[in-house]
Amino acid sequence: MKYEDLSFTAPNKDGIEVICDILSIVPNPDNKEEPYVIYTDYSLDENDDFINNYGKIVEDNGNYVLRIITDEKTINYINKESEDEVVKYVNQEIQDNLE
Repeated sequence: MKYEDLSFTAPNKDGIEVICDILSIVPNPDNKEEPYVIYTDYSLDENDDFINNYGKIVEDNGNYVLRIITDEKTINYINKESEDEVVKYVNQEIQDNLE
């Protein structure tokens, strides 16, 4: 896996293409082939903290696309599962292998 595999560009709220980085990958209980991700475009909130965004990676005609998630129930699930020890371990291993 290469660093670029966890980075992508997308338009921000102002329509400007920005680099986004995946921070965490969370298993999707409904479809193991479409994991959830937490990512950031490095925009800041009112406390100058990076804003987390949420999505699901979906294969579309041989390409992978990110479907943005705004549903609070799903976001709460993703946040809860991202704290799971196994999920944390896997994400740390991915980060370590990128360096």
